[in-house]
Amino acid sequence: MTDVKKLVEEYGDQIIKNRRYLHAHPELSFQETNTAAWIRDHLTKAGIELMPGITGNSTVGFLKGSQPGPSIGLRADFDALGLTETNDLPYKSTNPGVMHACGHDAHASILMAVAETLARHRELVRGTVYFVFEQGEEFLPGGAQQLVKDGIMDHIDYMFAIHVNASAPLGQIDIHDGVRFAAVGTYDFKIRGKGGHGGFPHKANNPIFAASELVNDIALIPALKCDPLANCTVSVSYLHCGVEGVANVIPETVSMGGCVRVLDTDLRQSVMEEIERLGNSICAAHQCEVKTTMVYGYPACKNDASCVSIMQDAAGAIGITVIDCPPSLGAEDFGYFSEQKPAAVAWFGMGDPTGTHELTPHHNPKFYLYDEKGLPLALEYMLSVYLKAANTL
Repeated sequence: MTDVKKLVEEYGDQIIKNRRYLHAHPELSFQETNTAAWIRDHLTKAGIELMPGITGNSTVGFLKGSQPGPSIGLRADFDALGLTETNDLPYKSTNPGVMHACGHDAHASILMAVAETLARHRELVRGTVYFVFEQGEEFLPGGAQQLVKDGIMDHIDYMFAIHVNASAPLGQIDIHDGVRFAAVGTYDFKIRGKGGHGGFPHKANNPIFAASELVNDIALIPALKCDPLANCTVSVSYLHCGVEGVANVIPETVSMGGCVRVLDTDLRQSVMEEIERLGNSICAAHQCEVKTTMVYGYPACKNDASCVSIMQDAAGAIGITVIDCPPSLGAEDFGYFSEQKPAAVAWFGMGDPTGTHELTPHHNPKFYLYDEKGLPLALEYMLSVYLKAANTL
């Protein structure tokens, strides 16, 4: 039996150094050229072959074992967010206005540690293991979509990932069987009527009335067009028109839009189509022109039962407490992978359990991870997941 703890000890504190380097040098979605170069350099130096034909900054390395086995994919994203870090840390962001506030720096360092460890111990590899480093997870349409278009899932039988969770203490992991995250879509309407003077509304065609009807009717979609047991939210998130304080000018244009989140990708399709239908018909009824933009974002992310079982067993074997949280209307572009092949992503607690640092939400300028013990435990966990999957599936 492989002594995974010994492998982690052998790797030392390099995983912490790597994460802190990446944290200090964040890059926005689809702009991660330096991070991608860092990843490719480390993989190449480890003797890991890079897969050709991968678009943009995404990078896929792979190792082939001498023994037969499945093709296992392990995924990490590595883009950052447009936030200004307020933590006073020696490794705080050196890129003004950009911060790793969701833990993607940790994901990349964990996967790199797994890759370098397996490269040193190729006798542990069965079949082929793919190290999938994904650009642009935070920004629609998401880096995973292009990786699927590049054909990565034609090579992979099963895909696994963890997402660190700064809001949950170290030693706890959420692994949910079934749909875990929502399908997401966005919509935007550019409505044009006819501007005019407030004293002569009959000579104008106020587009605000069309927009007002749309706000009300879009908000009713979950109640009137969806199964009452379905989890669906439709938000109107912005409405821009007129000039504040100028009361006697009827505007010519209105811009409005929002988002859809639902746990069923097929239901998202019908909800988005209903929003588009309402936009076109209501604006036509008010004799307004409308330019409609519908963006179909990440599909629902569904965890496969066999992959969930692997991840649960691996957690139990190293003393991590497994919990099962209900599905969330948050979104994760890992759903593109889970549409193609059996896959699972788990939420890995990495908040400080000592209370020295408060547990923090994600996408927050004070985002903080418990590196010293959390990263080595995450490495132990992902190595355990891979070994269990390679020897079981």
